This record gives sequence, structure tokens and C-alpha cells, in this order.
Amino acid sequence: MNFRPRKDTAQEVAFQMTAMVDVVFILLAFFVLASEFRSVERDFAMGYEQSGPQTEGLAPGDLPPHIPVYLRRTDKGVGIRIAQAVLRDDDFDAIRAKLTEINVPSIGVRILADPQLTVEQVARAIDAVLGSPMKQVSVSEDSPARSTAVGSPELTVASIHWENVTSGG
Repeated sequence: MNFRPRKDTAQEVAFQMTAMVDVVFILLAFFVLASEFRSVERDFAMGYEQSGPQTEGLAPGDLPPHIPVYLRRTDKGVGIRIAQAVLRDDDFDAIRAKLTEINVPSIGVRILADPQLTVEQVARAIDAVLGSPMKQVSVSEDSPARSTAVGSPELTVASIHWENVTSGG
């Protein structure tokens, strides 16, 4: 018995590229269709510190019940005033910066908006407040006589209240 192939009948084995490419594309399609793509989760806890040393040693009546933010329509856009501090017109980032500087989340923020402002302008102010460490936001209509007067204006009947609930606390 001779198990050696004969030299004249030996054939060279060819590698089948077409079949290999088909298998690779079928596997690729399977893994693309079977995989789950997850969206990036957003972290709404902005890492602001809770009220700390700035409120220590104060009696409950020492802090105001809210911080007033006045929005007034001007020729240049939206005039912004936080309590007695006058900010540049249309500088909504300055609202966030000023409230971050104050950083007392136990005090609410009351936005007193001119009735002539658009919803978008008031919404930009609300977004700026909610981007700060403050957790409570109230919005109400303000009259021109009240916004120039010294003292705490009263809420009107048409007021809205938001609480910024963060995932961290």
C-alpha cells in the first residue's frame, strides 16, 4: 500500500476569498444589528457646595426670604438687576455668576419680569438661575413702579414656582 500522493495528480489548494469576505460581512452586519447603543448620561448634579460658612452664626431672620432678580425691557435688550446690583443688558451669564457668588441655596430666587418681555427672554433668565446653586425659583410679573421701589415686591396672582431638584441631594 502506497499512501503517498502521486506527483502528477497533486493539485494546489486555492484559498476561497469570496466566501471569506461574505462571512466577514455577515458577521459585521450581525454585530451591528445586535448591539445596543446607549446615549451618554448627563449629570445634573452640578457639584455646588451646600450652604456652609456664609450662613453659619446667622439667626433665621438675618437672611432675606428671597433674592429678587428684576428683568426690565430696555432699548438695548433686557435690563437685569439682582437686588441692588445692576448687571449689563442681556448678560444672562452674569445672573448665574452673581448667584454662584452668593451661593446660599436655602434662599429662593424671585424673578420679577416686565410684562413686555418675551417668553424666550424670561426663559433665558430662568435657565441662568437654575444653572446656579440656587434651588428655588419663582417667576412673577413686575410693574415698572414696583421694580424701581426699594423693598420687597409682592407676588402677583399669576406667579410660577420651580424647584431645581438635583440628583445629588
